[in-house]
Order: sequence, then structure tokens, then C-alpha cells
Amino acid sequence: MRFLIFTVVFFLVATVIKIDLTEGTVPLAAFDKKEEQACNEQIQIKSISVVTIEGDTVQSLLASYPSEVEISLPEKMAQFYELNPHLQKQAMVPGELIKIPIYDKIENDCRK
Repeated sequence: MRFLIFTVVFFLVATVIKIDLTEGTVPLAAFDKKEEQACNEQIQIKSISVVTIEGDTVQSLLASYPSEVEISLPEKMAQFYELNPHLQKQAMVPGELIKIPIYDKIENDCRK
């Protein structure tokens, strides 16, 4: 019986420690200053149409048209495939008209 009680207490303590280490007792948002900056700048996504040539890849097209905003390559590629869903399962063909996402900053004043 003692062994059973010890096992239950051990697992309860281990669960509490695991939750405390993964989620934390103090919310991380209290220390994050990016939330204030995110309030002041938002991103507007535009697209431009481009005719492909031989040798074009998704990465080369995204690199050819830079944006004002720093966006990671996976995010850019996800937006690219949203604009061009037909390219998810086929390669680009020279002479094909595709859309490339362009990101612009929009400054908002959040003090209302």
C-alpha cells in the first residue's frame, strides 16, 4: 500500500514539475516587448504577376522581388503556394504567369 501511495505522489509531483517547466508559472507575455512593436506595424500582402523563364524556381523568384518586411522563407513559400495552388503538385513551366507575394509595412497608431 505504501508503494502505491508513493507512486501516485511521485507521478503527481512529476506532472506538476513538467507543467511548470513547459508552460511556466509567470506568463512570458509580460516580458515580451514585441507585442508593443506589433501593434505599431502591420504587414500588407500584395502580389505581382510574373511570366516565368527557363530555370526559374520558387526560391529564385522570391529572392528576385524583395520586400520591405523581413519574412522567413517558409512563410513566403506558404503565401506563394496560396497564390499559386496549381504549383504545389507540378513544376513551373517557362512562359507561365504566376503571382509573387510582396510584403509592405502599414504603420498604425494603437493609442486610442
